[in-house]
Amino acid sequence: MRIAMIGAGAMGGVYGGLLFRTGVDVTLLDKRQAHVEAISREGLRVEGLRGEHVLRVPACTDPAGLAPFDAVIVFTDSNATAAAACTAKAVLGAGGFALTLQNGIGNVEALTAELGATRVVAGVSMNSAANPAPGRCLYTNAGMTSIGELDGTDTPRIRALHRLLNAAGIDTEIVADPMAWIWGKFVLNCGINVLTAVTQLRSGDMFRVPEMNALQERVIDEILAVVARKGIRLPDPDPRHTIRSHCRVRFNKPSMMQHIEQRRRTEIDAINGALVREARALGMSVPYNETLVAIVKGLERSAALATGRAEDYAKVEAEAEAEAAGAAGAST
Repeated sequence: MRIAMIGAGAMGGVYGGLLFRTGVDVTLLDKRQAHVEAISREGLRVEGLRGEHVLRVPACTDPAGLAPFDAVIVFTDSNATAAAACTAKAVLGAGGFALTLQNGIGNVEALTAELGATRVVAGVSMNSAANPAPGRCLYTNAGMTSIGELDGTDTPRIRALHRLLNAAGIDTEIVADPMAWIWGKFVLNCGINVLTAVTQLRSGDMFRVPEMNALQERVIDEILAVVARKGIRLPDPDPRHTIRSHCRVRFNKPSMMQHIEQRRRTEIDAINGALVREARALGMSVPYNETLVAIVKGLERSAALATGRAEDYAKVEAEAEAEAAGAAGAST
């Protein structure tokens, strides 16, 4: 099976590198020029739980001219899913398909809108990784990868992926209802990631702040109320216990925490922001989640201003006053 990894950062780099190491024909596709150049120049360095390996895996920013792929694995953040779907359509062969292992909800829908439901399989990864520097990926926590066909059927392609991932040292299972597992991870992400992002505390450190524990309980209350109102049956019978247990013992950096730390746009719109949208559609109020979404949006704005504008606030204020005057004139 010839596989393209669309998004070769932390998770995509680990999965792609470990697959390549076992002999799978893998190409990494990533928009970051510096990352791709480092891989092309020095090889992809995969470190952490499966040892340290330097892998001469092909990598590029532009897939134009590449031979068609049998499968793509999408590991971009959710903000780039629509673009990833277009890339997948361009690089897949006639019988090719896409697997999404991304965070949040809405990714399956974006891929099926571009490719069609029969060309998409879905799943979740309970692994953790980091991308500390261009060309480097760090495998920090090993968990289960759950994959399945959207219609629950048992197919040769899902069996092939299952076999390849396990052979690469990535523990993988086939599940009959991958959307339930996606929602299960969505609940976990909503209950943890946003809180680590706004505090810049790792999960285990956050667990040891009593006030944060109390806030997390309120956030979880809202999440589970929305899930119950939607009638979603989660694979985990006690997600609250899972979230709290995870926070007690895990000290990895969730991706949203990493994004805030790196002054990057987060996936808040596909995680707690998506929960807020679901709640509003149901006529429900989720004030704790709404507040956390607003704080993350403010942090994103702060990062954008810090990197994109000189601090000439006299000029900024003059522009704001002109804008206010124009708005006042338009309203009369």
